[in-house]
Amino acid sequence: MTILAIDTSTPILKIGVYKGCLIQATIVQPPLTHAEQIIPAIEETFRKAGIAPANAGLIAVAGGPGSFTGLRIGIATAKGLSLALGIPLVLVPTLDIYGFAWREMGGIVVPVIDARKHRIYCARYSHGQNMGELMDIEPDQLLPKIDAEEEVHFIGPDADLLESICLERPGWIIHEPDAEKEVAAIAELGLRIFEEKGPADDAARPIYLREPEIGIPLAR
Repeated sequence: MTILAIDTSTPILKIGVYKGCLIQATIVQPPLTHAEQIIPAIEETFRKAGIAPANAGLIAVAGGPGSFTGLRIGIATAKGLSLALGIPLVLVPTLDIYGFAWREMGGIVVPVIDARKHRIYCARYSHGQNMGELMDIEPDQLLPKIDAEEEVHFIGPDADLLESICLERPGWIIHEPDAEKEVAAIAELGLRIFEEKGPADDAARPIYLREPEIGIPLAR
């Protein structure tokens, strides 16, 4: 099955076409906005992959948490394509994407997304499996939840926010993002969700760990 993967949950726009493996990816960095670039990026990714959009069998889109504005743009675009092309759609929790992408790591994997207001979105994973709740907390509040772990891998776009708590922990490591690995994980998890639960319904909405603040642009 050919899968279109979309991630607008952070300021970096990630688009991928996946068919058994990642065939083509397009990564768009700020300052270009998601609203400006998402449709051209999707078209370019399909063109370079040599596949017509209508031949895709599934759309997998990052469902949050993340940028409120970005999530709305990504999910609205995915829904529009799903309707226009008659292709099923699934939402993939954003933190699960990172945890799954780095599933080969030993110890605990902790994806980190800046939630603004001195808070982070994070969770704990072991070999790609979520070990508990999705969290919206202050960085210092994460420490008691992982303090007993000897090996911790901080990943995701804002893992460096936790650099200070790694300084005296030789087994606690911050990893650079790997956009292609992450966009492939969207497709792989999306296919798993589709096979287990079927497509998202028309009422599917972003995963918010807090209520959006309407009128305050938090991210592109």
